[in-house]
Amino acid sequence: MQTTTSLKQDKSNIDPQRMHRQQRFWQIIFPVSIVGVALVGGMVYLLLTAGATSGDVAGLAQTATVILTLPLLLMLLPILMITIALIILLGKLAGWLPKAGGNVFEFSENVRRSVRKSTSAAVTPLFFIQQKNAELQQLIRSIHPKSKGERGL
Repeated sequence: MQTTTSLKQDKSNIDPQRMHRQQRFWQIIFPVSIVGVALVGGMVYLLLTAGATSGDVAGLAQTATVILTLPLLLMLLPILMITIALIILLGKLAGWLPKAGGNVFEFSENVRRSVRKSTSAAVTPLFFIQQKNAELQQLIRSIHPKSKGERGL
């Protein structure tokens, strides 16, 4: 039976970066390289079975197709490498983005609160002036009524 100290020691032996490297190899790099080797092997097989030595026009056309396709595949290999590098980079950025997004959100909330306070402070004198103006107009209306039948205070 394991004690709590032995459980802590077992957990400390787990290295997440090592596990991630192993998973990246077995889940990304290994399958892509196997498929690449299989494609090149298939092209070579087609080249050998096309009968390049025979004078058949169809065999020569197949051989020419394979010969033209292999350099194209080799030219696309850097694009494949760039794609793999981008996958790895995005995997590293995925751990950093939530924290940065939280910081940006917190900053924008602080800016929103300060803008709301400053706009409230800026319009307070205007509201005060409008209120006093409305009170003055009400006082004038109560002293000098507009219609003939009404009397003021």
